[in-house]
Amino acid sequence: MKVLNLKPTKGVSRENFIFRGIMELSIWDLGGQELYMERYFSENKRELVFSEVSAAVFMVDSAAEEPKLKDTFDKFLKYLFEFSPEVGKVYVLLNKTDLQESKEDDIYELLIKDLTDDLKSKIALTPVSVKEGSAQHRLIEILDFKIQENTLALQRLGKIRHLLDQLKINTLSEFLLFNQPDGLLIASTIGKFESKPLQFIKFEIGSLDSNIYQIFSRIMELSNSSISPLELSTVIYESEHNYILVKEVSNGSVLMVVTKEKTIGTFNTVMNVLNSEDFQNLKKFLSRDDF
Repeated sequence: MKVLNLKPTKGVSRENFIFRGIMELSIWDLGGQELYMERYFSENKRELVFSEVSAAVFMVDSAAEEPKLKDTFDKFLKYLFEFSPEVGKVYVLLNKTDLQESKEDDIYELLIKDLTDDLKSKIALTPVSVKEGSAQHRLIEILDFKIQENTLALQRLGKIRHLLDQLKINTLSEFLLFNQPDGLLIASTIGKFESKPLQFIKFEIGSLDSNIYQIFSRIMELSNSSISPLELSTVIYESEHNYILVKEVSNGSVLMVVTKEKTIGTFNTVMNVLNSEDFQNLKKFLSRDDF
């Protein structure tokens, strides 16, 4: 989400991130300046940098002349497979292919030159553009593939799908669960669903909270009722033929419900489901930390 405004990475930037709400990632972003490159490959650093790698991504500026590119790539492959031999694929992204001066074909030939057939078979090269979003899409594809390889992630995904199906029963509605930090779909009751990645807007009531609470408190006082804290976590929209309900769940996830018809009965059924034991089971499962 921040790539268009990223400043050059200084050394190693580390970040933990929950992808699609089901798989925890520890991301190491290695700055590409020559000063840092020498450190990565130095005898006392290379094992730290290249050990326990699950997915390796090597990004190249296809519009820039980099005299040491081939040497850097060869060292990258050497130490990657020395310290993380279980890595099956190396994903090479040739960035800035949207520019006229891009030379992705020449760079591809340079990178694979003199490599063994075995190494060539382990390299998956993709022309991309951060500016146009294809680089982000490719990274999402790579991480989705890692989910498919991860038994625990698949089990977690299967459980979430089952819980959503339980919510759907008898509601005449579809349920979609989004991961709030990256805006990507976790699971839904309508099968495969594609939305534009990195475009999801976080639903926040914001400064309206305090005004609503003051009005609510006054109403409760006038009716001699007790005042309890508000949970302003559900937003309701309507179109000509549907209700759309958006509700924050747990661990940064957002549930969207789209009714198939616009009737009071359907609306009440969905509201009952969102206050049911099945919904509480979904909340509890998403709140667990055993990734």
